[in-house]
Amino acid sequence: MISIITCYRHPVLQAIQERNAKKTVGTECEFIGIDGSCGKSIASAYNEGKSKAKGDFLVFIPEDALFMKMNWGISIEQRFNTDPLLGLIGIAGTQFLFQDKYSWTAAGRPFIKGRIVYHLENGDFFAVVFSPENGDFEVVACDGSFMALRAELFDRISFDETIFDGDYFYDLDLSMQVSLVARQIITTDIVLKRRTQNVFDKRWHHYGELFLKKHSELLPVSCVEEVPDPAKFISSKCVNLKGKAPMETIL
Repeated sequence: MISIITCYRHPVLQAIQERNAKKTVGTECEFIGIDGSCGKSIASAYNEGKSKAKGDFLVFIPEDALFMKMNWGISIEQRFNTDPLLGLIGIAGTQFLFQDKYSWTAAGRPFIKGRIVYHLENGDFFAVVFSPENGDFEVVACDGSFMALRAELFDRISFDETIFDGDYFYDLDLSMQVSLVARQIITTDIVLKRRTQNVFDKRWHHYGELFLKKHSELLPVSCVEEVPDPAKFISSKCVNLKGKAPMETIL
């Protein structure tokens, strides 16, 4: 069974997300929403959610994430069941993290993989394409837009709610913990859209510095032989999806 865990601050969005997740998962699941309206951090909420979860696989998504393809749960189960060393599946991530750069996209193409669709309140509908290829790719860190993990891993890892007591870098911190005990991949087979974009404000930079400090002895980390050259940085691309993909939310 799959346990879908989210931290919500807007009950209406949470209700829409629950309907969407259950309609699209394609396999047995439970939905666990943790109320974060009182200021609870995402890491704290996710730890609370995993303590309540009954599934073999735990899926963590932010409250604004909605699935665009059917049977994504079957895709997760198939990958975990065929690869006993696989611990974490994401939809966007990187094959290289620098020692002095905390953004997971800092390595640029071809080291960043996956894509995330955005359908914003102002009507903008586009995809941030980190890499053009389709398939599964080994990575060292996954973005928090979607993180699916084996439940048994939480005997050895945990969301760090002490250091990452805000909304940022809880995902990369968990990825670093996973990298010590299991493989990580991103897959383009799972497609979801988000209703908001990250804000790279002073708080984001603050938690980024904390991330580098906590993992200074492990960074840099890579799953490829080539080392990115910052002077040759190639960014992700934005692709307008209006008229090219269904905009309706599956409910």
